[in-house]
Order: sequence, then C-alpha cells, then structure tokens
Amino acid sequence: ATPLSPRDGCAVAQLLHAHALFDRGLARKDPLATLSAARLAAGITANDDDRAPIPAGEPVPATYPTADVMFTAAKALAQDDDLATDLAARTIAETANAPVLTVIRSTRGIAGGEAQVWQLPFFAASPAEVGLLGDGKANLDLTVTLGEQSPICVDTAPADRALCTFVPAENATFTVTVTNRSETAATYSLLTN
Repeated sequence: ATPLSPRDGCAVAQLLHAHALFDRGLARKDPLATLSAARLAAGITANDDDRAPIPAGEPVPATYPTADVMFTAAKALAQDDDLATDLAARTIAETANAPVLTVIRSTRGIAGGEAQVWQLPFFAASPAEVGLLGDGKANLDLTVTLGEQSPICVDTAPADRALCTFVPAENATFTVTVTNRSETAATYSLLTN
C-alpha cells in the first residue's frame, strides 16, 4: 500500500478536520472557526454499519458533535457580532443544498487497556481512509496493517483521534487495531470510505 498525505483524503479526512477545527474554535471562542467546522461537517453523511471488531465491544450511538450542534455553537459565539450572525444564517441555508460525501461509521465502547481488532476490505488503486474519532475520555491508538507486513499507519499520539490514508496495491483485507492506552473506558467511531 502507498501512504497518502492527509490532504489526499476525502470524506473521513474532512470530518476529522472539521472536529479538530471545531475544538480549536470553541477553545478560542472563535465563531468563524466554529462556523467553518460546521460547514465542513455538514458536507459529510455517516452511514452506520453493523461490522464488528474482535472482541465485539458494545455498539453505542456516535458521541461526537453533529454539524447541527456545531452550527448552534457558532451562532452562540457570534451573538454579539451582526456580521458573523448573518454569515452563520447564510451558511446554514447554503449547506442544505450542498453536495454531501459519505463515510461508513461503526461506533463501539472500549474498556481501559483493551484492544479491538477490525478486518476491513479495501480495493486496489482506490484511496482508502481509516479514521478514529473518540469521545475525549481516553488515549486511543490506531494501527493499520496488511498481513505480516510492517504497519501502514501507526498513530500513538496522546489523543483519541487518528487518520490513516493509503492506496492498496491490490484488493485486500486490512487489519485495523484500536487500542485504549488509558484505564478509563471510552467510546469511539471507526470511520472509513
């Protein structure tokens, strides 16, 4: 598999970037950054899938903020700024008719110290995206491998978000491992294209 840079990604990368920007916008109390995050998130639809890892983990609803929640936050931050309030209203109206990309989402609970292993197929010569979006309660790591080969992606940052993009050389089933490095139980969404 050939690694891609994050800018080569599509729907999964866009959703993860939206959430990173949303967090930054909230931290800085920036209505325009928050509005931009909402606009990015509004361009993504998540279809829930019944695929399961080993061990299966508890299926749970997605815990991350939706585009509607982001728009609400942006409007609240913009309430004292007439231009930002107007821009928020126009952006909400425009996104209703904007094209939408799709991600496949599976959301699970994971115990502290646990690892869950997913077997996911991807097609040759088609960009593949694997994203991890946690609930903020634990340090979650993501690893993607093909058979006994060296990992394609290893994310061990002290956070609960990760993105792996690559182009498989052939049709294959990849092993995706999510590991909870914390003692705290958490939930996460595994996102793919």
